[in-house]
Amino acid sequence: MYNVEGILQTFQVYGGVTSFLALFLASVIYGFCHGREEERKRFFFLFVLSFLFVFNDLSMNLVGKVVGTATYYRFLWAIPVLPVIAWAGTKAITEREKRWEQALVLVLVFCLFWGGKNSFVTEGTIRIPENVSNVPKEVIQVCRIINEDKTMERPVVIFDRDCQMWSRFCAPDLVWGISRDAYQYHNDPEGYENAKKYKWEKAMIHAVNFGMKDEQEMLTKALEKKKVDYIVTMSAYQMDAYLDQAGYSLVDMTAERSVYARKE
Repeated sequence: MYNVEGILQTFQVYGGVTSFLALFLASVIYGFCHGREEERKRFFFLFVLSFLFVFNDLSMNLVGKVVGTATYYRFLWAIPVLPVIAWAGTKAITEREKRWEQALVLVLVFCLFWGGKNSFVTEGTIRIPENVSNVPKEVIQVCRIINEDKTMERPVVIFDRDCQMWSRFCAPDLVWGISRDAYQYHNDPEGYENAKKYKWEKAMIHAVNFGMKDEQEMLTKALEKKKVDYIVTMSAYQMDAYLDQAGYSLVDMTAERSVYARKE
């Protein structure tokens, strides 16, 4: 996401297979046309702020220098999409004087919620989470293994990408040995031509995310440079012997992953 077009695409992607964006825009228009004076002022304020701080190249570039361009999409969360939709829907129903008009509005809202591929409620969108934090059980087990084994307060850990992204929810004390940017821009099994800044992290990505076993010297140096305490990778890669040569031994396993600790 490096321009306004990218921001708009991200806004649409985060709507998922729903009509969030179209319904939100319709709600804003409805607010301008049928809202009270105070409500219209609020919508105008929302409109101005959105263009000043979200849908704006200059703003994105300035803020991106502080928080990183790759995470600028989080500013989209500041736009109250669902509250505006809920407000407009409630207002449209409650302010209709005739019952047939209220019934018609309800039917229209139902059609918006149940519109095939653009539906809010489609097969697979409703599920019961595995636990209260909605974190995969596999990741919770990995973090528990590390927490029970660690002897330092904030160990440095390298994970396969999926496990790393989930780990922050249940173990924020674990330090990532592979940065978010390294995974975002260099998550591939290719060489190091375009990854000079992240060459050490890329060596670790090759090992834990792809199970590559042909960079023993490079990986060992990377682990030493990053002072990695634990390694988490897929058990199917069968990395025991390879990581043993790098100075790490198996601590425990989950159903899919193996956890290795640096030898003392």
